[in-house]
Amino acid sequence: MSRDKKLLIMSSLSARNFKKLIIAYIFGVGLVSFVLVDQDITLGIIIFVLFCVIIFWRQKTWRLWLITILFFLFGCWHYQSTLPTTDKNKIWFYNNQKVKFMAWVAAEPDSRIDHNKLTVKTENLILASGRPVVAGKVLVKTNLYPQYQYGDLLVLTCKLQKPEPIEDFNYDKYLAKDDIYSVCYYPKIELISHDRGNWFLKKIYLFKNYCLATISRNLPEPQASLFAAIILGARRGIPSELNNQFNITGTTHLIAISGFNISILSAILLALVLGLGFTRRQSFWLVSLILLVFIILIGFPASAVRAAIMGWLVILAQHVGRKNDSNQALILAAGLMIFLNPKILRDDAGFQLSFLAVLGLIYFQPKINKMLTILPNTFGLRESLSTTLAAQIATLPLIAYSFGRISLIAPIVNLLVLSVATYLTIFGLFILALAGIFSGWALFLFWPANLLLSYIILVVEMFSQLPWASINV
Repeated sequence: MSRDKKLLIMSSLSARNFKKLIIAYIFGVGLVSFVLVDQDITLGIIIFVLFCVIIFWRQKTWRLWLITILFFLFGCWHYQSTLPTTDKNKIWFYNNQKVKFMAWVAAEPDSRIDHNKLTVKTENLILASGRPVVAGKVLVKTNLYPQYQYGDLLVLTCKLQKPEPIEDFNYDKYLAKDDIYSVCYYPKIELISHDRGNWFLKKIYLFKNYCLATISRNLPEPQASLFAAIILGARRGIPSELNNQFNITGTTHLIAISGFNISILSAILLALVLGLGFTRRQSFWLVSLILLVFIILIGFPASAVRAAIMGWLVILAQHVGRKNDSNQALILAAGLMIFLNPKILRDDAGFQLSFLAVLGLIYFQPKINKMLTILPNTFGLRESLSTTLAAQIATLPLIAYSFGRISLIAPIVNLLVLSVATYLTIFGLFILALAGIFSGWALFLFWPANLLLSYIILVVEMFSQLPWASINV
């Protein structure tokens, strides 16, 4: 056997073994997120296994198995290490008490139709006995006005509460994945200054607000809110009835910055760019650049960054063209994301859906595409349908379990609107740029976008009225 072939086999084996170690780590995180084990016990077992690794290091089979077990145990311990500890220096220690505390707005405000949500990081707890330093995040629900921005330093007075599940939704676990264990409803707020936060993020949020204002000036409702949701991930203003219609038709992903949405759009976008005559290499880098610009524009929220990584893996899979390499890249990316935040494995439905969607696009989409060769690929028709079906087949069990509803018409509606939404995403970014340069022509520039948005709304409204459009499970 030649030396190059030996090196290739060794490289393949090492990559396969590394993938097994990551999977073992993920299984460890997953197990302990459901079955809680004492952290000290886990640490003791880790030390014992580490001692065994040293003893059996020269025996290859034993060494591999013991290191795999070690990664599994590390996953268990890592998840346990992220669980909250309660003491007087943690803001959640004061849940169910009325307190006055100083905090700064640490994320972009989440604006809805009738209220705002602020994620604040605490600095001082203001009591009669002094100002002890406290750490932690609080989710604050406020009125629409006055509005507060990222970086604002505030003094808040309210009764802190522990987040509770809402009906069938584990709201407490949803917030816990972002290390939020306290909520505060309609507090008394005093603005101190605007000097906290990252300078670069402040500029991005200011630019984003400028874009939102430009959209509101040049589009009617609900088209303006839909455009803002698709382009900027801002869902403020979408009527609840229209929101429900998106849910019924299985197109909610269009108005949410999620890995599911970005993965599908990335696959269709790559097909469209290839159809314009670009080489596979040029198309890969062009779509990668569009994803990067998109994430910068919406301000690097953690969920959107994860979504972009998943979307980028889809185009990487199509660029590389080998399932094994794509599979390894997906597992590596999932392992890295879980390492950065182990709680997302159990409590982040967006992460779960995006992982399954990418898996479906890697394994199912090529096969479905071959089955649909009878369809023309004009305007990406075949690619859109195969991409949609692959993602929905892969995510169907989780959607049924998590949301209790399955849309029977989702494949048809997605086929009718996904390509349009993809074009809208691409040209929407250009429209915003041109509207900023040629402000006098802004209304004219937004006219094509208005037509596309009206078409999407019409299709969603029409199909949502059909009997048996969706079923509850």
